[in-house]
Amino acid sequence: MSFAPLLYGLGLSLVGALIAPLGIIGGLLLGLATQACVSSGLFLIENIVRAGKTSFEDFVKGFTVYLWELLQIAFILWIPMRVLALALEGAPNGPLIYFLIQIALYILLNPVPEFIYQSRLSGLELLSASYGFIVENWIEWFLPNIVVALAGYFLLTALEAATFAFPGFVRLFVIAFGVGLFLTYFMVFRGFLFSDLNGTTRRSRLFRYNSRYAA
Repeated sequence: MSFAPLLYGLGLSLVGALIAPLGIIGGLLLGLATQACVSSGLFLIENIVRAGKTSFEDFVKGFTVYLWELLQIAFILWIPMRVLALALEGAPNGPLIYFLIQIALYILLNPVPEFIYQSRLSGLELLSASYGFIVENWIEWFLPNIVVALAGYFLLTALEAATFAFPGFVRLFVIAFGVGLFLTYFMVFRGFLFSDLNGTTRRSRLFRYNSRYAA
C-alpha cells in the first residue's frame, strides 16, 4: 500500500502521454483514469481501516469499486461550478468570489472521501451528509487534520533538506515516495477519525469519555 500513490502517479503520467493527441476526448479519458486511481486508493484505505490489512488484489480490484460514486460527485459539482464560473467571469472580483466558493466547498465537503467508503450513500445524499457532519464535528474534524498536516509538512521539508545532495532522479523518487507515504497514512488517520466521529454528537462523545474516565 505504501507504494500505491507512486504507482498511481506513474500510471497517470503514462496514460497522459499516450492520450495527449486526443484533445478533449483525451482529457475525459485522463479524468476517468484519475477517478479510477482515487477509487483504488479509497478501497485500499477502507481495507486498512476495517480489517487492518490490504493486498495487491485489493489494489487492482479497487479501480472500479467506487468509480461510479466518484463520477457522480464529479458530475454533480461540475455543472453548477461551470455555470458559476461563466456567470462570474465578467463580474467585479469574480475570480475572488469563485475562489472563496471553492474554499467553502472544500471545507463543507471535506469528509466526502470517508463517506464514500464508510457509508452506503451516494450522489446528493452524500453531499448533504458531508455538510451535516462538518456542522456537527468541525472542531473535532479539522483540528486533528490540521495538526497532522502541519507535522507532515515539516517532515517533508526535512526530507527535502536531507536529500539535497542526492542525484536529481534519486531525490525526486525519494521525495515522491515520502509524499505518497504521508498521504497514504494521513488518509488512514482520517478514516479512523471519521469512524469515531460519524453517527455521534459532541454531547454523546463527552458522555462516553466521561464514563470511561469514571470507570
